[in-house]
Amino acid sequence: MKALIIILSLIQFQAFASPVESKRVLKDTTTYIPLSLTRESVFCTDRGYGNVQLKVSVPDLDWLAHFDHRVVGEGFPCITAGTCSGSLSPDSIINPNERIAVVAIRVILTEHTKIDRVAKTCQQMLSENILSEIRGRKFTHQKGDAEYKQADFEK
Repeated sequence: MKALIIILSLIQFQAFASPVESKRVLKDTTTYIPLSLTRESVFCTDRGYGNVQLKVSVPDLDWLAHFDHRVVGEGFPCITAGTCSGSLSPDSIINPNERIAVVAIRVILTEHTKIDRVAKTCQQMLSENILSEIRGRKFTHQKGDAEYKQADFEK
């Protein structure tokens, strides 16, 4: 019996010794919006990325999203489909006969927490993912806190 108590105490100590990480979805909503698909709103650019990306401006992200999804130098928040190529270009999205498309914009806001009882710290970070599909192409965008916010436990 005494050995069992010692083993349980060691297991409990090890559980407190290593940091505990968790995720919690704070918001997961899908909203259908009309989206203008023109040469001004669908474009390829290397702003904000290391390569040229196909982007679509989504002005409604100003009120749908928690974070600002603007890239420095761009007028509106945007989402991206990936690296521009012969098959992934503004021409693959723009249809002069249908300049407006109704698209689903999914916004997922997640809280990430890391608790370290030994160091007596708690770190928290928010991340947000935007997901959509426009004319058969998947578009995404991610934003979040640059790093964990850290707070010391009160002693």
